[in-house]
Amino acid sequence: MIYTVTLNPALDHIIETDGFNIGETNYYKNEYVVIGGKGINVSIVLNNLEAEVLSTGILGSNNKSSFLEKFQENKLNNEFFINKGATRTNLKIKNLAKFEETELNGLGSTVSLEIINKLKDFLRKNLKNGDILVAAGSIPAGVENNIYEEIGNIANEKSAIFILDTSKESMLNGLKAKPYLIKPNVEEICEILSLPFKEYSFEEVTEMVQKLKSLGAKNVLLSRGSKGSYFFAEDNSIYETGIAKGKLVNSVGSGDSMIAGFTYGLYKNLSVEECLQFGAAAGGATAFTEWLGLKDDILRLKEEIKVNKIK
Repeated sequence: MIYTVTLNPALDHIIETDGFNIGETNYYKNEYVVIGGKGINVSIVLNNLEAEVLSTGILGSNNKSSFLEKFQENKLNNEFFINKGATRTNLKIKNLAKFEETELNGLGSTVSLEIINKLKDFLRKNLKNGDILVAAGSIPAGVENNIYEEIGNIANEKSAIFILDTSKESMLNGLKAKPYLIKPNVEEICEILSLPFKEYSFEEVTEMVQKLKSLGAKNVLLSRGSKGSYFFAEDNSIYETGIAKGKLVNSVGSGDSMIAGFTYGLYKNLSVEECLQFGAAAGGATAFTEWLGLKDDILRLKEEIKVNKIK
């Protein structure tokens, strides 16, 4: 079984316009709302791939129906804990003329300690040896920055595989639980290690990844956007993965989909190379559609992905 944890979901209100200028009155031609949150995205892609997955986390009582209806529509197993207030809303403005995207992310309601404890108790009760736990996304107001360390330790106690995708201080704390996999890009690594964000050589990036490993990460999947990815394995081997080819429609959720694809490979006990192929294919399938990648597209794109072991 795969469990995904989303502590800080969001309703993504997406606005499409042919021109957008700050400080001026702008007009748009299309809008739509999708449910979001990194862990939720991971679980939906895994569900599309027909993996045994359950999505859990925290939702606000005021707008929970938008999520629960979508879960039902997608036949996604879920067990969310309901907090007072509203789940945050993010505004994403897409300037189609310039292929630019501007985001305004909400903060949401403060989460009570009681709700966090219920979530942790649920994980303690249900996680079993060999399960996979994917914890992803930001931390809501009211929750301590060591929450991912606590969740990771629960996974470790149950001999489950812990995968973590977050940033900054919450990642630093989460690394103490020695996650099996993290998926940063170079900018996020710089934030974690308090380094200036600039162009780094492959050798310099490798040293930065080794620092992340010394802090607790077992495997590091370094996302490079349109350049593909590097995978720095626990045994110090390094793999380079290419990208799927297609027309970019929506970049939101492509990184989450990459984690979903890799996790699917783990779930199926596939080789490292195939896990990386599924990761890249899932990321591409999402990038080439309006929402999240579907099984047929992922399987088709997987055949295009090249993986080379470079060390």
